[in-house]
Amino acid sequence: MDFEGSAEEMNQPSTQRIRLLAMLSGLMLGCSFPPIPLGILATLAFVPFFIVLESIEKYGDAFRISYLTFLVFNAIAIYWPGGFVLGKDWYMMTAGLLLLLAHPLFFCVPVLAWMFIRQRFGFKVSLLTFPFLWVSFEYLHSLSDLAFPWLTIGNTQSYTLSAIQFASYTGVYGISFWLLCLNLIAYYLYAKLALGEWTPKSSQSIACVILFFLLYALPRVQGRSVLEAGSREEASDARRVRVALIQPNIDPFEKWESRADLQLATLQQMTSQIDRQNVDLVLWPETAIPFYILEQRNDYLLSQIKRQVDTLDVSLLTGMPDIVYYSPDEKIPNSSRKSASGERYDSFNSSVLLQPYTAQVQKYSKILLVPFAERVPFSEELSFLNAMEWNFGLGGWGVGKDTAVFVCHKRDGSLIKFSNLICFESVYPGFVSQFVRKGAQFLTVITNDSWWGNTSGPYQHEQLTVLRAVENRRWIAVCGNGGISCIIDPFGHRVRSTEFDKRLTLVADLQLRNEMTFYSKHGDWFPELCLWLSLCFLTAGLGRSMYIRIRMKQEDEVH
Repeated sequence: MDFEGSAEEMNQPSTQRIRLLAMLSGLMLGCSFPPIPLGILATLAFVPFFIVLESIEKYGDAFRISYLTFLVFNAIAIYWPGGFVLGKDWYMMTAGLLLLLAHPLFFCVPVLAWMFIRQRFGFKVSLLTFPFLWVSFEYLHSLSDLAFPWLTIGNTQSYTLSAIQFASYTGVYGISFWLLCLNLIAYYLYAKLALGEWTPKSSQSIACVILFFLLYALPRVQGRSVLEAGSREEASDARRVRVALIQPNIDPFEKWESRADLQLATLQQMTSQIDRQNVDLVLWPETAIPFYILEQRNDYLLSQIKRQVDTLDVSLLTGMPDIVYYSPDEKIPNSSRKSASGERYDSFNSSVLLQPYTAQVQKYSKILLVPFAERVPFSEELSFLNAMEWNFGLGGWGVGKDTAVFVCHKRDGSLIKFSNLICFESVYPGFVSQFVRKGAQFLTVITNDSWWGNTSGPYQHEQLTVLRAVENRRWIAVCGNGGISCIIDPFGHRVRSTEFDKRLTLVADLQLRNEMTFYSKHGDWFPELCLWLSLCFLTAGLGRSMYIRIRMKQEDEVH
């Protein structure tokens, strides 16, 4: 793959053509992302971008063209967080606009790292390192308080189940790497044809096309085999648990201000409809109970729910806010708040499991919070940032302490173990696998995607959850306030699904699974390997720079 000097040999693209090619890449990436079922575009989306990069020599030019590319990508894929369709809240729209303008900056980082390697080893070597650098970026973008791994390139393939089954080994990052390799092969063919070194019918061109389609087809062949074996397995007489998903479709902009007892009455009335359906577990969505129901002053409302749980003889998992007051002798987070009485406390976006005939309460508090919307980034380390919560209306949820596995009984008395993810947490592949390693036999997701209206957001969230099911071979039950609620099997099939913006109840069976995939056992080993290799590439580039400087200095001394 010798591209050295090709930029000089080929016609230099004009500024207008460069911009058009950059925007074409962004357009193809955006249109390959759910809910648009055109994931095939991602196999070629980087080709126009690579064509542009070949003609660029300076960091500033690379940054500008990268920003344009990924601005278009972000504008298509994540236009919806601004709430421009529903609610039209000025703060939300401003935050959504800032997200669209700021988020593409993160995508420029791997390109600038690539430029560093390119200037030291040439276009040929640097292009081969691009998949490793990109996957490393995607992995790092899932870490820290600023993490937002929603636009991982591998997510584009969630509609093609046969192509993503190998994610049970590599996670979604392996899918990203596979797509980038396909893009490199396609670009290589284009470059050789454009230079006139190959003809469309030459043996080299044919070999390159065959290589592309072999790499494209291999995951599908393996995936079809897995899906066929999976269909036989799911037809077996495995242990099952019956769940009921309650989708109340309560306006998210009104739920915190309207009467909580009326909302609770709606949830309980819908739950009563599952009587005599042999349900083992009922799910209510994220913050379905919009007040601190575990506080003593709300005991009468908690008792009301407990009576229904006992009457129906069914366990209930519900989302709710939780409040924890700190005693003076314990370590108090810097980001905690102060009550009117001077006590320090934190509020958590939590879920609670209530079981029949017992006062035991099992809780889980959300650990991975949406930056700014749910928590100001780095507010613990830089406590002065907490003022932003009050001055700008940013979220101030506390960070949960530990992953949790809920344990409860089925109606037949047998024990089941499952874990609950709260909304945004289901986007993090490595985080989800931690629950499986702790013994979760199936997973649940509770969410409130109604904030965004009938936009791409809820549909994207559903598709991203498909990948978590495949990575860990676990059934997943998703319960949304206004949808989309669904049941996903371990191979990514949506067994049952609701419509968005409807009030309804969905009852379905899940299977309990105990075996772990390679990915569940080892987590993000693949992106970590890519990260180490990328560091080696960058270190080698730094070493080469130092070597050249030393040689130049020696030559100057000689002369």
